[in-house]
Amino acid sequence: MMRILMIFSTTFALAACSGVFESKLVAPQAYVLRLPPATAPAPAPTANAGSVQLQRPEAGPGLDSDRIALLRSDQRFDFYAASRWAAPAPDLIESVMLDALRATGSFSAVFDDAAPFAPSYTLRCVLRRFEADYTTERGGSGSRGPTVHVALDCTLGRRRDRELLASFTAQGSSVASEDRLNEVVAAFEAATATAMKELGSATADSLAAEKTPSESR
Repeated sequence: MMRILMIFSTTFALAACSGVFESKLVAPQAYVLRLPPATAPAPAPTANAGSVQLQRPEAGPGLDSDRIALLRSDQRFDFYAASRWAAPAPDLIESVMLDALRATGSFSAVFDDAAPFAPSYTLRCVLRRFEADYTTERGGSGSRGPTVHVALDCTLGRRRDRELLASFTAQGSSVASEDRLNEVVAAFEAATATAMKELGSATADSLAAEKTPSESR
């Protein structure tokens, strides 16, 4: 009996090592945001506009994750299976925000929150929405996908005296052409691009209203 047990154990171990008992778990697909390049040239930099430091966006409930969020009926929050973002949502959004702010030409420099330099301005944002919404009426078309919403509540302040210069919301939405993940990710890109355009315009307008912009010492 002992010999039979030993033979069975050895056979089981060899079978596992040879891949007979392969896992049926599907490896999650990782997605990134690839926003379309700006079609219009960046405006000329504002004289002495100074630099801005972008803080890592704070995440709303359930959004500090690399999972792709969706909203079901009855306000049920959920995630797509076997898929994720290449980084947690706040880090993903921070990357595109840096690009959007630099593209405005309104600042002499744009830093992330790890930069050792003292900026003229600081921008803090809360990522309030970043999900695919299945609660929106889809007009009776079964193939039509969810509506993706992206929303950032932002405050821009002058670092020198900590004066609040502006408070605004940058947001965008886009309907996925189909209820398939590739199309949903494309809708995330479109909605994010709209939100970034609003972000750039709002920061540029805030600086235009700033009477005495100067670099912090």
